[in-house]
Amino acid sequence: MQHPELCFSDPDLKHGTVQQSPVLGPKAISGNFASVFSVTATNGQRYALKCFTRDSATLGKRYSAISSALGGLGGVGTGGLSQPWPVGFDFLEQGVLVGREWYPAVKMTWVQGTGLINWIERNLHDPAALHTLADRFLAMTVDLERNGIAHGDLQHGNLLVAADATFRLVDYDGMYVPALRGEQPTENGHRNYQSPSRTAADFGPAMDRFSAWSIELALLAVATDPGLWTQLHDRHGEFLILSEADFKEPATSLAWPVLLSHPDKRVRAVAGRVKGFLGKPASALPPLTAGAVKLPAQRTASASASGTGAGGYAAGGGLGGGRPTVTSWTPAASGASTSGVPAWMAGRMAASTAPSAAAQPSAQQPAAGLAAFSGLSGFGGRSAGDLFAGLGALLSTSVPGALVLAAAQPLDVLPAAQGVALLTSVAVIGFGRRRRPEYRAARKRMRDLKRRSRELADPASAHQRLEKEIHFLDDALAKDNTASDQRIQALQLELRDAQARITMDLNRRTDQAQQQLAGLAAQEQRRVAKALEPAIRAYIQDKLRRTSIQEARSLSNMGNKMVQALQDAGIRTAADFIGVDFSNNPSVVYLVRPSGQRIRVPGIGEARATALSDWRQGLERRARASAPTTVPPAAKAQIKADIAVLRRTHKAEIKQAEAEALQKKAALQQRITDERARLTTQRQQRAMDTQRKRAELLQRQKQLAGAEAERVRVEAELGVARRETRGPLGAGRYVRFLLTGR
Repeated sequence: MQHPELCFSDPDLKHGTVQQSPVLGPKAISGNFASVFSVTATNGQRYALKCFTRDSATLGKRYSAISSALGGLGGVGTGGLSQPWPVGFDFLEQGVLVGREWYPAVKMTWVQGTGLINWIERNLHDPAALHTLADRFLAMTVDLERNGIAHGDLQHGNLLVAADATFRLVDYDGMYVPALRGEQPTENGHRNYQSPSRTAADFGPAMDRFSAWSIELALLAVATDPGLWTQLHDRHGEFLILSEADFKEPATSLAWPVLLSHPDKRVRAVAGRVKGFLGKPASALPPLTAGAVKLPAQRTASASASGTGAGGYAAGGGLGGGRPTVTSWTPAASGASTSGVPAWMAGRMAASTAPSAAAQPSAQQPAAGLAAFSGLSGFGGRSAGDLFAGLGALLSTSVPGALVLAAAQPLDVLPAAQGVALLTSVAVIGFGRRRRPEYRAARKRMRDLKRRSRELADPASAHQRLEKEIHFLDDALAKDNTASDQRIQALQLELRDAQARITMDLNRRTDQAQQQLAGLAAQEQRRVAKALEPAIRAYIQDKLRRTSIQEARSLSNMGNKMVQALQDAGIRTAADFIGVDFSNNPSVVYLVRPSGQRIRVPGIGEARATALSDWRQGLERRARASAPTTVPPAAKAQIKADIAVLRRTHKAEIKQAEAEALQKKAALQQRITDERARLTTQRQQRAMDTQRKRAELLQRQKQLAGAEAERVRVEAELGVARRETRGPLGAGRYVRFLLTGR
């Protein structure tokens, strides 16, 4: 690569410049079985040169078929492709020269684009752009399906987004085209985008369906609720919002509960379909089309409307019927005409939060307001508090007179005591009246009307004040969402680190048990040898006892006299001594008896003693060679039983360690899942509360447009409210209510 003029045969590459790294020479982007180099031709055209690191005899055939299939797709436009996603390439049989041998390579036009993950993060807060990208991804998969083509490795690394927000699909090594029917796949695709059930038998036009659905789900979910990206995407992971773990173990997944319980119906519906695809072969999955990701009502509406059919790519980026409203709320511009209520909140907000008729003031509205408010019928049923207030008032007024009659206080203090008693009675009755829900509602109504009247007296100041309140709501929600995002990211890190610690502890425990298991065979051999040793020793001793010392006469330096001297010293067989001892003085030699006793035999010097020792050791070696080699059956059975117990014990230790690790992981995952669910619920509730309050503030801003007419209506309602507070809800009516219950 450092000498293009020598290693390339293609004219563009031969005179081109290979991109270099500062230290390592030619800069390579290495993949599964190929490395890609950047080469710039003399005319400024940049190419990506893919050099294969594995030998494949079918490369030429595959790329020839792929080139023909892609070349026949036509251009972008009516009846053609939805966007220019194919990337041009040339398969070079003589691609690169290594030593004296040519190897194939693929020359591709260098694609200028942004990786899918980076593009999503840059446009995370632009739902319209994300929806458009989801539409274009869907349209690209429709192009592939319509032409019987499958990429084989649909994933974020092979999807580049051009400056015009259209896709460029790269890396065609695993692509299927009709001409490759019956061939074997060269790869199984990225593990975080493939169904766990994918096999080599899926190589065909349907093999992209699972990965296409999972990518479309991610794009749709993030476009609908950008907060899902923070919740489910791991910046250290090679996936969008779903990974291999979510596909293999959906029951312990953190992502599925969030998606399947999301407020947006379409996100829930598509997530449910993708989860239902797990375990099914690719051929059994439906193709990804515009109609497939619509809700039933939207499919019906699209079927009755003219325009792009299912799978078509409509002008303007919409796919046959449009997209749902954004449920991850983004503050609208101040003074916008919309109420700020998204579609997913329909049915969740109280009817009282809907825009009222007061948004369009008219001459008939004051009368309508009067009629609506004058329907109050006074107090409802009596409660324990009312009975307490009545009893307290009665006692406070009657106690002074009762005390006078009982001569407990002078008569001249009666007027003052009666006055105090009357004031106390009035206070008790007033307290009881203020506790009534009807009275509190009326007072609140009056306060709201007074505030509204003041706003209408100065519409400009009121508008500014409402604008500040809206901004305050927006800022508070943004801060809460940021704190929630940070907490979710911390939970993701906590989950990953804790799972790694559990796995390390499991490996430590199981490795120790596995080593002990692996050593059981050697331990069994040692125990067999140990059990056999007594029989071998007894056999050797028997052989030595049967060998008379007379046989030592065969030694060159041992005669009858020396043999007789040995017999006289008590050494009559080879078993009567076990060795010689030269420890004290080499000229004085002792023979060692089996009991450890040392004896000195006249005439036995160093040479004769050495010869005797060698003779005895020779006898022992020959005896050991012919000794028994099998353990008695009972002893062998006991050894095998002991080893079996140890084997079961170590296997049980491994199973216990694995079970404890699974239990710890399940408990950890459940705790993280519960905490994330709690944070998600809080986030959604805050969004709904903020939307409701914001809708109310926007409604009040709208009403300022007809300030004069609205003020007349408010003043009229305020007058009615005052009369009602003094009439049906007045103190006299309350006293009558205490006495009669009506």
